[in-house]
Amino acid sequence: MIWLIAAMKCEAEAVSDLMRDGMTCILTGIGPDNAYYSVKKLIDSGKVSPYDKILNIGVCGAGEDIPAGSLHFINKITDMRSGREYYPDLSLFPEDIDEGHIFTSDDIVTETKPGELYDEEASAVFEAGQKFFSPDSMLFIKIVSDHGKDIPADEMMTGIISRHKDIIKSAIERLAARSDEQQEILSLPDLRGKLCLTEAMNNDMNNLLRYAKASGRLKDVEDYIAELEKKGVLPAGNKKEGAVYARRIKDMLTE
Repeated sequence: MIWLIAAMKCEAEAVSDLMRDGMTCILTGIGPDNAYYSVKKLIDSGKVSPYDKILNIGVCGAGEDIPAGSLHFINKITDMRSGREYYPDLSLFPEDIDEGHIFTSDDIVTETKPGELYDEEASAVFEAGQKFFSPDSMLFIKIVSDHGKDIPADEMMTGIISRHKDIIKSAIERLAARSDEQQEILSLPDLRGKLCLTEAMNNDMNNLLRYAKASGRLKDVEDYIAELEKKGVLPAGNKKEGAVYARRIKDMLTE
């Protein structure tokens, strides 16, 4: 599932025709508090899975040197209230994308600085989201609507975002492909049965797989399981044997 997070209806409407199976839109309302509690509510609902993605799309302000209408993939987020910094992982995307550093405030920033982007939600989405999602599972795309003055009407904001549908569509496709890939790896066929895991052991294994996802080592687990199958030692003959292989997976991921 890709959870499209937008503060305003006009932002979501700009990409409404890009919605696909496996996508759900959440309107948070404007401001960091609304954004934080909306994402927290999503996580607390239990509807999210380890291979889900967050896509935060919206308009933003910018320094005078950054053109209005320009699109930016956010690689750094600074919360202007707390000073905390967050770093979305953009390794899934090409090196030639336009990256940007965004500052999140609890109000519109009217005194802008060169090279800076400004919004009211990004840091809150990341702060709440990181309780479940890894940095490579949260993507922030912001489109410059103004320079701190003359805030455009909702219709204009929709149009500003709509101009970048091709780029946004490509980003959605990349997120969906990564989600499918991770779902396949996290759902290793009959892993519980192959390792003779008890319910408690299976829960521990799922936690390990989530850790592997966050640390980028899911492929290591997949390769190890494939190696054991090639040797003919899986499925394990009993719980004791399965526990040995489960321990090796844990050691491999925590060494």
